[in-house]
Amino acid sequence: MSVIPRRRFLFLYSATGAGHHAAALAVRDALQQRYGSSAEITLCDGLQALHLWPLDRFPRWWPHMVRLGGVPWGAFYRLTNTLVLQQALARLLLPVTGAAVERLLDDNPTDVVVSFHPLFTHTFGRVLQRRAQPAPLVSVVLDLVSIHAAWCSPDCARIFVPTPPAVARALTWGIPPAHLECLGLPIHQRFAATARLDPAAIRAQLGLPAQGPVILVAGGGDASNPLPQVIRAVTERLPDACLVIIAGNNASLRQMWAEKTETVRVEGFVANMDLWMRSADVLLTKAGPNTIAEALVIGLPMVLYHAIPGQETGNVEWVVSHGAGFWAPDPEQAANAVATLLAAPEKRSAMSEAARALAQPFSASAIGDSLWQLVT
Repeated sequence: MSVIPRRRFLFLYSATGAGHHAAALAVRDALQQRYGSSAEITLCDGLQALHLWPLDRFPRWWPHMVRLGGVPWGAFYRLTNTLVLQQALARLLLPVTGAAVERLLDDNPTDVVVSFHPLFTHTFGRVLQRRAQPAPLVSVVLDLVSIHAAWCSPDCARIFVPTPPAVARALTWGIPPAHLECLGLPIHQRFAATARLDPAAIRAQLGLPAQGPVILVAGGGDASNPLPQVIRAVTERLPDACLVIIAGNNASLRQMWAEKTETVRVEGFVANMDLWMRSADVLLTKAGPNTIAEALVIGLPMVLYHAIPGQETGNVEWVVSHGAGFWAPDPEQAANAVATLLAAPEKRSAMSEAARALAQPFSASAIGDSLWQLVT
């Protein structure tokens, strides 16, 4: 009987939003389900593990960096979005970051380094190339369309991108086609199973009304931006609908709606987002890539009310152009779009089919298999 060789994986993520950690967990679980204890996976919050100021402060600063409508962040995103600049920055910062990266790699022996965050890709690529026995570097891109050059180091043995437009963007930077794999954005495999469940049974499980519309509201890990105004507009336009608000870290939002128990339910971070999505008729959300990818698998029609300039702009165009959602960047527009969908079951059904046509429900397993093949 053959024994599967043990392989070590170092997964790097950062707590800048919830999506990077969630994607790493999805691939970890897929690898362990397929290969069991033969897959030894270390999850590492790289910015904290490096112990370098100001990098270790970046997760705290992130919610503030994307405020003011995200306009300052969008300008920074565009200015830094060239492969030449990213390579130059990595060389410039190497005297500061190199020793810390070397220590992290020495403390976590691995057969492959997998980056789930763009801040690691070019720096780790540089350091790995100068080691005596460098482990291959892999980048798992978590932006759907408007990917940043920071994700795509020429030192990567593989770059997993989620959509054909993302492939096209990477090719313009001279990344060899053989280094690119278009496997979807990794979400947990439970979403595929939940998509087949009966929504009525899930509503009963979650304590939601059996009759009437359910609107799921998600604003990302920090649930900020114009979300409070959007929620007010929806409750005024649809006073009898049940709103479920996933507030994430936004304590003020949870407190603001704590008294509204009949038609508004507020949750913080949830570990069962698949069930909340399956119970809903419409998803009202910012254009975050993980939430979009999850909704596509569930087949949940979307109303997108906000997008971070630069990295999420392409998500909106992609979803809308394929008929899987509406773009409604004003609170009144968002409320009207939700009302339109709730009043038109045939439109919701068409959007649901369009969403499923874009979905890649087994992306995490496909990425896990490709990682395993890379080191065996």
